[in-house]
Amino acid sequence: MVKEFKNVKTEYLPDTEVTINDKKYLIHGVIDGEDILVETDLKYPKLKEVTKESPERIHDGCIYQNECGGCRFMHINYDYEKKLKQKFLTDLFKPFGLGEIPFTGMENPYNYRNKCQMTYKLSKSKKVVSGLYEEYTHNIVTISNCMLQSEKSNQIIEILNKILTKNKIQPYDEKTRTGIIRHIFIRYGFNSKQIMLVIVTNGEFFPGRNNVIKDLNKENLGITTIVQNYNSRDTSIVLGEKERVIYGPGYIYEYVSDYKFKISPKSFFQVNTKGMEILYSKAIKNSKIKNTDIVIDAYCGVGTISIFASKFAKKVYGVELNKNAIVDARLNAKINNISNIEFIADDATNFMTHLAKNKEKVDVVIMDPPRDGSTKQFINAIGYLKPRKVVYISCDARTLKRDLYIFSDNDYIINSIEGVDMFPKTQHTECIAVLEYDNEIEELEKLVKENKKNNTRKYNENKIKYIPKADVEMMREDKYEASGNKNQKKYRY
Repeated sequence: MVKEFKNVKTEYLPDTEVTINDKKYLIHGVIDGEDILVETDLKYPKLKEVTKESPERIHDGCIYQNECGGCRFMHINYDYEKKLKQKFLTDLFKPFGLGEIPFTGMENPYNYRNKCQMTYKLSKSKKVVSGLYEEYTHNIVTISNCMLQSEKSNQIIEILNKILTKNKIQPYDEKTRTGIIRHIFIRYGFNSKQIMLVIVTNGEFFPGRNNVIKDLNKENLGITTIVQNYNSRDTSIVLGEKERVIYGPGYIYEYVSDYKFKISPKSFFQVNTKGMEILYSKAIKNSKIKNTDIVIDAYCGVGTISIFASKFAKKVYGVELNKNAIVDARLNAKINNISNIEFIADDATNFMTHLAKNKEKVDVVIMDPPRDGSTKQFINAIGYLKPRKVVYISCDARTLKRDLYIFSDNDYIINSIEGVDMFPKTQHTECIAVLEYDNEIEELEKLVKENKKNNTRKYNENKIKYIPKADVEMMREDKYEASGNKNQKKYRY
């Protein structure tokens, strides 16, 4: 059964809410103002036809969009997509009084991903095929040419699948938990042209492994290294804990701006190489680092931002919980002949709390937390340390907004926010927020103490509400004190 809906309304995401049999459903793949037909007999009603199209609709997008659901803007021209993202950010951050948020798009919104991963299954014709999970399910949508992945990655996947079929290597079956090949994971160096292929298997057993390597080499695909990763757990997480190098060095190098970076299978590295250079260059420019500055790069990954910042700072400290990433970060500093960086394997919140308790000097903090954002304890520690500038790089604007309120409560003024479209054709975007410590409030507090006033309400035009600054002793009890270890870590400059 089909039902018509006229002049549908959308907000940021190209979805419209429709009512069918007194139930509300979201229909994907539409544009504001269109007339549509919806197929209603399915478990999840979906778009059947657009009877009146928006002028912003394009028809050369991804043919898998309706099944895969990963790229929400594939049916929209890129200029209009950028306007939607800019409006979303402007509306979201309106409470901070910043006006229209500047937004930088990509020159080419396709084939930009330096990292891709695919899941495997056996087709009805008994061929080994790969694809991505259908939205809301664990059904694998067979995809032969993803428009976001690099063209080289798509080529490798197509040839690898033929080789796996030829060698009769069975893909993993989630229901029976049998089979060998679960996923493949590719990293491609757009500038270095080096390629890493990670084959994720259901345990260490990989019959025909040598034949697969031999056949891949015959194709002259330019693969630098091949790694076998073991993952026999009942999980949708792609990579397992253990791995072995089965061809080449087990890592690749990539060049970003004037620097060279080592990348391992589990290293964090921004998926858009060209976008990364734009993003980090903006972040460093906005941080206005001086040659006398102590800089903290929190959530530093393989040290990309730290290395960018080292050119301008006296000393940079990079902190990252992932020990493998820290190993790569230290090597990256060595490769680039940089001596004014120190990398520390620790939880970022724990590290900042230590600095605050030790009353260390910090001038600039650059932070690039995961999608969940930072922690209140981390931000309160910054409020205690009072670095003059904080540059917050965020891959989720909503968690950035949440954290900005906490910064405001810690006497930081939001100078600017701008967007960078690191993920064209998807709903995600990257933001850079630049914050400065409000010295006027510090001066006011001194006057208050001098006049022996106990409670003075602070004024800050960017504050939505007033919350007293947290005492550092009320911060999270760190693991070293909790363990009773007298030889606890000290971070001193």
